[in-house]
Amino acid sequence: MTGLGDVIPPPLLALLRGRALTLARPAWGRRQGRHFSAREGHGQEFRGHRGYVPGDELRRLDWRAVARHDRLVLREAHSEDELDIALLIDGSAAMDYGEGWAHKRRHANALAAALASVALRQGDRVGLAIARGPTPDPSMLRPRGGQAQLARIVARVLEDRYEETCPWPLHLAPLATALPRRGLVILLGDLLDPCAGLPGAAPDADPQVADAPLLHALATLRARGHALVIVQLLHRDELEFPWDGRELLRIEDPRRLRADVEGPGVSLRAGYLARLRAHLTWFERGCEREGVHLVRLVSDAPVTAGFLAILDQLAGKPRRLETEAAP
Repeated sequence: MTGLGDVIPPPLLALLRGRALTLARPAWGRRQGRHFSAREGHGQEFRGHRGYVPGDELRRLDWRAVARHDRLVLREAHSEDELDIALLIDGSAAMDYGEGWAHKRRHANALAAALASVALRQGDRVGLAIARGPTPDPSMLRPRGGQAQLARIVARVLEDRYEETCPWPLHLAPLATALPRRGLVILLGDLLDPCAGLPGAAPDADPQVADAPLLHALATLRARGHALVIVQLLHRDELEFPWDGRELLRIEDPRRLRADVEGPGVSLRAGYLARLRAHLTWFERGCEREGVHLVRLVSDAPVTAGFLAILDQLAGKPRRLETEAAP
């Protein structure tokens, strides 16, 4: 038993039946699967024609095209390959917020388990890491196939353990060995402070400076041919800052990376939302510049809606980013 029902809400569990994870861009693989490969294959889906060169298989000649072009022409088909997928979930204390399925980590766990279930069922391989603290744990990051891997993934996401920070650049580094060939990397987290805990990081720096190490790490993965998707999962409170009265608030950083802030909620709200908008805008532009797909979700929305948005993004049908900071 995989225990999927312990991680995924019933509506999403029912939705998984008959769903497929398809990737719009070509994938490289070693075994047959369901994703169009960038290499030449023997499938049924027509890819195009090319001229004959000595050594090509004569049975692949397209005689109708030969008659039209008066030269030897080969018919090419797409190969369908399996896909290697690496899922990384933010395991920092910042994800331990919210109630029910609006709890950020619980919501992220459900999305990751659902994606893993669909991918493994269709013959892909999946690896997983919980990104928490300064020391990466790549023990399950190398993609593997089969239902036993799904059971391992479910057991890992059910570990209710957090650390102070999630310095993403450190946790992306092991992918160089865990994902040696081109694959799909999916990050799930709030990405509000993605380099906190990184040696030399300046916590109060401008977003363009603070987030630069993460964008550099993402660019490196893209240069290796990986497809990258970031699922930025935010709580409604983070987007709207509902404490807008005149009562005195004191905001403390449990990680002690930033100084405590104190003041009336109405005045703190304006400054917070201005900084949040700047961060979200910069991060969105940075992802676009580096060729990273960004799916921004709010945790109190149905988990099924987020899951379908991710599948659409992977299939090349991105939706508009709905969640924005309140005015």
